[in-house]
Amino acid sequence: MKASWKGYLKISLVTIPVKSYNAIKKRDINFNLIHKTCGSRIKQKLFCPVCNREVSTEELVKGYQYGKGMYVIITDEELSKIKEESTDVIEILKFVESDEIHPKFFADSYYLVPDGKIASEAFLLFHKAMTETNKTAIGKAVIRSREHLFAICPHNESLIAYDLHYADEIQSEEEIEELKELKTVKIEKDALEMAKRIIENLSGKFVPEEYKNEYREKLMKLIKAKAEGKEFKLEVKEEKAKVISLMEALKQSLMETEIPKKEQAVAGRRVSVKKKVKNA
Repeated sequence: MKASWKGYLKISLVTIPVKSYNAIKKRDINFNLIHKTCGSRIKQKLFCPVCNREVSTEELVKGYQYGKGMYVIITDEELSKIKEESTDVIEILKFVESDEIHPKFFADSYYLVPDGKIASEAFLLFHKAMTETNKTAIGKAVIRSREHLFAICPHNESLIAYDLHYADEIQSEEEIEELKELKTVKIEKDALEMAKRIIENLSGKFVPEEYKNEYREKLMKLIKAKAEGKEFKLEVKEEKAKVISLMEALKQSLMETEIPKKEQAVAGRRVSVKKKVKNA
């Protein structure tokens, strides 16, 4: 695996050479626009609707819209003057409790590992110290001319650097009208108890490998079949009958979730009996 970045982790006066690896694989499936008549890929042209002609890239400038039909033109020279220079240092600003950062702030994630044997001791020292104190580091760096805010925390043998959204990038819940209406909604006690039982029936440990992107798998099978000139048959899912009331939906959900729970309990007892017989 190729490192995506190399630099230093600076914690006060301690500087640790590190390199990062992308923790996320981009698995999106993208399509091109094809002319169905001849099978050629379509090219999009730059067109000015006012001048009614195609324009070249040399004729284009950057503009920020501040009103209807009104733009502030910004030159490349002006951008270069305010652009942050890329650094090779993630500077740690403070340490916070690991459960303080809400998941809505997290964006991309990267594995941070020591870069060379000399870095290993300091890296392992702070990895262990952060683990034992349950702390997450908050750091900043300018990478490829973009300023990043990171939350860095220990994970197995590495540190994971989570790229964080800034506070002004997070949409406030106070601006969502539907949430204001919730204050007038009353919850029935019986409904709440059933909802709790459904949650309990569906509770378990998070095992990432249990979940797959079924749409992407079907799409890749469709693409493979068509590329090989084969027919691809889609299985149509049977739609369940719509439930009219919330209480009826809760009752049916409770019945459906309790059946697999009982089956798991029976299976667990069978395994336990087999173990006892085997050990006897």
